[in-house]
Formats: sequence, C-alpha cells, structure tokens
Amino acid sequence: MDSVADMSGHWPSGSVHFESFGVDAKACADNKPFTVRLQKSGATVEVGAEQTILEALRAGGYRVSSSCESGTCGSCKTRLLAGEAEHRDMVLSEDEQAGQIMLCVSRAKSAELVLDL
Repeated sequence: MDSVADMSGHWPSGSVHFESFGVDAKACADNKPFTVRLQKSGATVEVGAEQTILEALRAGGYRVSSSCESGTCGSCKTRLLAGEAEHRDMVLSEDEQAGQIMLCVSRAKSAELVLDL
C-alpha cells in the first residue's frame, strides 16, 4: 500500500481509497496522555497513554458507537471542534480530517481535543 500511495500522491484527494485491517493505535510511538473536552456537557475526560479515546469515554460512563475498533469502519467518527488530532484511521480523507476524528484509534497532538459530544 505504501508503494501505491507513493505513486499516486500527485492524484487529487479521494481518487485512491485504501483499506487496511489490523491498525494498532497502541503500538504507535509517542502515545502521550491528553484531555478530551465534551462540548455539549462541558465535561473533560483524561485519555491515558495506553488508552484510546473510545476506551477513556467508556470508562467515564459515556456510550459511544463503535464496531471494528481498528480505524477501518467509520462507526465511531465524531466531529472534532478544536485541537490538533493525530489521525491513525484508514477512513477519513484529508478534507474530512479537519473536522472529524475516529475515536477508536486517533490521538491528540495538542494537549486537548474538543469533541461534539
């Protein structure tokens, strides 16, 4: 897939679609803790270095839809209102990444993410 991505990098965004099975968000380097703020309630949830946003939300008692939990299905896609995300999914296009995040695999580059939850 990397070779195809390299060879088609000059094509318009959305021209090539990749699907990968087996994304492991916890195996990526530099997982750091961060905070997620839920816009609708104003609540904050701490996401540990060895935890996904989805896991942290569920541990805090929040019900969030998901299916594959590997960044390939899109069922946990959520609006990202503020903060800089590290997108580790295989679903969102570059355009979608500006305002969406996949809770099961993505993390924060900034200290806080604000979600439309």
